[in-house]
Amino acid sequence: MQTANAELVETLTLRELRAFCLICELRNLSQVALVMGISQSSVSQLVQRWREIVGDPLFVRARYGVTPTEAAANLHVKIQPLVHEIKLAIAEPTGFIPAKSDRVFSIHMSDIGQLVFLTELNAFLNRVAPQVRLRVENLPWNVVEEALASGALDAAIGSLPMIKGRVHARTLRREHYVTVMRKKHHLAKAPLDLTAYGAAEHLVIDSTSSGHGLVEEVLRASGIKRRIGLTVPHYLAVESVLAKSNYILTVPHVAVSAFSSPAAFHITPTPLDLPTFDIRVHWHERSHEDHGVQWLQTSIVELFAQ
Repeated sequence: MQTANAELVETLTLRELRAFCLICELRNLSQVALVMGISQSSVSQLVQRWREIVGDPLFVRARYGVTPTEAAANLHVKIQPLVHEIKLAIAEPTGFIPAKSDRVFSIHMSDIGQLVFLTELNAFLNRVAPQVRLRVENLPWNVVEEALASGALDAAIGSLPMIKGRVHARTLRREHYVTVMRKKHHLAKAPLDLTAYGAAEHLVIDSTSSGHGLVEEVLRASGIKRRIGLTVPHYLAVESVLAKSNYILTVPHVAVSAFSSPAAFHITPTPLDLPTFDIRVHWHERSHEDHGVQWLQTSIVELFAQ
């Protein structure tokens, strides 16, 4: 490895240090761009900038992204803790005081999580910590753990059983699936059985937070193919579409509680053996000394735990 350019080293910014750590952890430039909120070309420029500073390439192309060289891995071990400490020192030079802090917290929530939790959480912050701001991300599930580890995220709310490692979590609620339809739907007149369920026309939300994939797996195992009349990518128009159609919808019960007029719908148990799941707030163990993150996750538990 060549000697680093001392003059260029002195011009390094916190943003460039953070980008380097994220590239080492995510190993995919498009995912780094998503987490940082910049373009992929900007991330590529940061890679080139690091090459100029160090004097050697720090990343090599791989099948699904990039792989850090041994030099990059060694640098990452030294730089990542420093980036976290610098961010923390700048954010709260005199410690975290909610009423006085102007910190920006980054939280991952799915679209359903935003519908259910965001309004109340934002109102709480406006009341208790009026200068604190939230930046809400809806990241791919396979990025969330590394984003927590790198400090790109302070917390994540959702059903994220795939997150392990050094991430801690507290349960907010246990959820189950229900089937929803307008109150005057002909299937609302009697208990919903599997035959009627399979024959009905379905509205499907094709997102990881909807449980669509899980429902399809259970149906296939039962030898049933449901009729899908409309597929949408998120929850935005679901309530209005459901109210003016003969579709039925299978979602976590918490999603219905986020409807503006839940009483206008017939809610019934889904005639499938679908598992329950937990919605949790997650944070990385690196945040144990971060009083701001500890206050945030404790506040979330106090607001939403059932």
